[in-house]
Amino acid sequence: MTSNAQQDQSNEPLFLHISSTRLIFLSIASFGAYEAYWIYKNWQYIKKRDGLSIRPFWRGFFGVLFCHSLLRRIYGDQEARSIKQPTFSASGLATGWIILVVAANIISRASIEASLVAGIIPSYLCLLPVQNYINSVAKKASSAHEFYRWSFGHIFCLIFGIIVWISLLLGLAEGERVIMQ
Repeated sequence: MTSNAQQDQSNEPLFLHISSTRLIFLSIASFGAYEAYWIYKNWQYIKKRDGLSIRPFWRGFFGVLFCHSLLRRIYGDQEARSIKQPTFSASGLATGWIILVVAANIISRASIEASLVAGIIPSYLCLLPVQNYINSVAKKASSAHEFYRWSFGHIFCLIFGIIVWISLLLGLAEGERVIMQ
């Protein structure tokens, strides 16, 4: 017989369980900042579940350094694998994500126009297969598979992104106005 605490823990998703649409939307809206939050939240789940002595915040903040280990950990998670075998390439997706994030950062430094282009570089596409796997595992593991609710972090990333988008668009409009004079 299991206690209520054990039963509640077994109903909790193994990783951050959000819709793929939310991952895409918040990644675009936040200029990729949400992807760092996504990495942070997944490390937070792993820390709690596996009792690790790590600092998820810094692993999210320095996501390019910890993305490979996160995706390998999700790919190799025995509990998740007992529910469904992963079909994504952890190393390939992590490498692709890092390349796209670094490219976006380099491009964004060129000009306001380039920053707008950098904001839509789809680095989230490298996280999407992982999120789809997480969602599939959560759905098979529990009939009551609710998505993680909107949190302060989600709202913060959204507001941050809106401010950046508005600033860039205003800067672009100002640049156009100066050219027209």
